[in-house]
Amino acid sequence: MDGSASPTVCVRDDFDASSAAWEQISHRLPHPSPFLRPWWLRHVARGTPVHLVVLLGDEPVGGAALTSRRVLGVDLLHPAGHGVPCPDHVDLVAVPGHEDVVAAAFADWFGRPGARVLDLAGTPERSLAARSLAVPAAPMDVAPYEPLAGAFLETRSASFRRNVRRTEKRLAGLGVRQWSATAATADAALDAFAALHRDRPDRAALLAEVPRLRPAVVEAVAVGEARVDVLEVGGRPAAVTVAFLVAGRLALYQLARSTDREHDGAGTALLVRVVEQAAVEGCTEVDMLRGEESYKGGFASQQRVLTRVRAAHGVRGRLLLAAWDAVRRANAVRVRVRARLSSARAGA
Repeated sequence: MDGSASPTVCVRDDFDASSAAWEQISHRLPHPSPFLRPWWLRHVARGTPVHLVVLLGDEPVGGAALTSRRVLGVDLLHPAGHGVPCPDHVDLVAVPGHEDVVAAAFADWFGRPGARVLDLAGTPERSLAARSLAVPAAPMDVAPYEPLAGAFLETRSASFRRNVRRTEKRLAGLGVRQWSATAATADAALDAFAALHRDRPDRAALLAEVPRLRPAVVEAVAVGEARVDVLEVGGRPAAVTVAFLVAGRLALYQLARSTDREHDGAGTALLVRVVEQAAVEGCTEVDMLRGEESYKGGFASQQRVLTRVRAAHGVRGRLLLAAWDAVRRANAVRVRVRARLSSARAGA
């Protein structure tokens, strides 16, 4: 590659059009994310794809996978699958050694004439997008994780091990079968996943996203970058997990579990099985992804900070972002007031 070459930015409105270049980039990242893989971008994105690839000469060295929708004359830019699908570890991407080039190229592109707002939720703590646009990366959540070495269950607390073994023994008495989906059976496994969610009103929003998630997961299973596991108890699905496998990392994406009392603990038992199998197959880390749900404490002792990067360009873009911030602050105040009133009533 010519070291004196100036960077160029290719922008596509179709993720497939630049998939070959994107594959080259994503395989060379130090921390690849499943939510930047082509199968995710193709199927889960909502809105108009805005796919930037930064080239030095003919070599792709970085870029961004975004989607856009227009509101009040402003282009709103989000990561592919923003919202309920909840992608993590999304950011500008750069081949190691080319971060400055990619950051400068993206800043030039973002600052061209027009009004736009960038909103990236789930970026890493040291976000390249924040560095590119000289804006803060505001902490928003954590992603628990655990390095894998040896037998996973043996590294857990004594109480966790006892509970898992007790659950396994009880479920075994009812008849247990675990199976991992292949490309041919992935749809059946996802049918079981959706069926378990229909019994839980709190999962309705995710259930509505299954039509978008299904083709992405099926393709990922086919290329060896996802696994869907089903735990049957007494001949009925009791738990289903969806996990992604990228660059030796197991990312536990979703868990569906039965609400039947006889299936208590089936979700945890299946998660342990999946993590242990991944460790045997050579995975070096389990990533629990975004959120501090209590069950994750049994699986992970470390965590990464996830941030939110927001920036605006143009008068309309800055006004829209300011209005958005004002609404968010007002909503936060209302939530705090309601919580205090509820606490006061409870103490009355």
